[in-house]
Amino acid sequence: MDLAEFKKVASGAHLSAYARSAMRRIGRCDISELDITDLWNIHSEAVSGSHKSSLGVSLLDLKIELAQRMMHECSLCERRCGANRSDGETGFCGVGADSHYFFEQILWGEESPLIPSHEIFFSGCNMRCKFCYSWESLDNPYYGQPCVPEALARTVDARRKEGASNVNLLGGEPTVHLHTILKTLRHISSPTAVVWNSNFFMSQECVRLLEGVVDLYVGDLRFGNDQCALSMANTEGYFAAACRNFETVAKSGDLIIRHLLLPGHVDCCLRPIAEWVSAHLPDVPFNLMFQYTPCYQALNDPGMSRSVTPEEERDALDIVSSLGLNTDRWNNNSGAAHVSEIDSKESISTTITIRPDGKVGIMHLHGELLDLVESLKSGGIDNG
Repeated sequence: MDLAEFKKVASGAHLSAYARSAMRRIGRCDISELDITDLWNIHSEAVSGSHKSSLGVSLLDLKIELAQRMMHECSLCERRCGANRSDGETGFCGVGADSHYFFEQILWGEESPLIPSHEIFFSGCNMRCKFCYSWESLDNPYYGQPCVPEALARTVDARRKEGASNVNLLGGEPTVHLHTILKTLRHISSPTAVVWNSNFFMSQECVRLLEGVVDLYVGDLRFGNDQCALSMANTEGYFAAACRNFETVAKSGDLIIRHLLLPGHVDCCLRPIAEWVSAHLPDVPFNLMFQYTPCYQALNDPGMSRSVTPEEERDALDIVSSLGLNTDRWNNNSGAAHVSEIDSKESISTTITIRPDGKVGIMHLHGELLDLVESLKSGGIDNG
């Protein structure tokens, strides 16, 4: 997999997935009175292409209706808490009917095929990773500003005109904001590519709604066993659910799998993850990341309050190399050509951290810092 389709959408050569869903009609003018079983049946037919019509509401409208129905007894993520979020109830994520986001800007810290990327960070998450870089949004799901779909869509259009090749939805966790995100996509007029940047602890229904609206999935496969997921992120059944979702989305769109190497978790997490990817999705791009920086609750955890050692990095690279994972064939510098087109006039809050091992980490990397990054790379710098 070389992300060929995503690159065509990002360049404007192909129509984005959500735009195609907005154009596809389902033959029903009023879906508000249909029960959810009928809605899912119509959805399956529309996605598969077995039902074609030039009349009625769009497939994207149908997805929005289904996401709203799911909010009545929330099953967007694998926790399936059942909270009536439409009525103001909240579950584990703490997010009710309304969404908030705490940062949006064109950034340069992602994999090279994604840059320059318009990143939108949503507040609230369905996991509780001890080392979360966006911990403020975990403690406060209302952190940031309210998300109004029409207004956010105008922002996406503006960033596209400024040079962004995609809109990158992350957080927090975008899964718990699916209803808001789908409504936002309905109002976007620019031909931008959609990147779903997630922990992949989503329900199967959520994955079905994402099919046909996402151009590239970027998924963090964080833990290689349920014990580590429970102790490090208060999440049960993580590995099986995430792997199921990775296999599902790989059949319908481009995908990048990430793994952030954690100190002391080479054999228990990286190794089983690498073995699973090698056995099930060997051609999918795999990004092994070394920018772990202790923060949030990890600062008080004796095992997590240190950086990854050079020996751990070497062992991790040996594992990935021995299994022949697709770590670099897809990762070219296609985004660098656009740097001169973007003239940022806004102040961007950037965090620069010097880690215990002397390496420099940068969170929220924007174009004006690219020269600094290049000059520091020889000393060991990671883009968060």
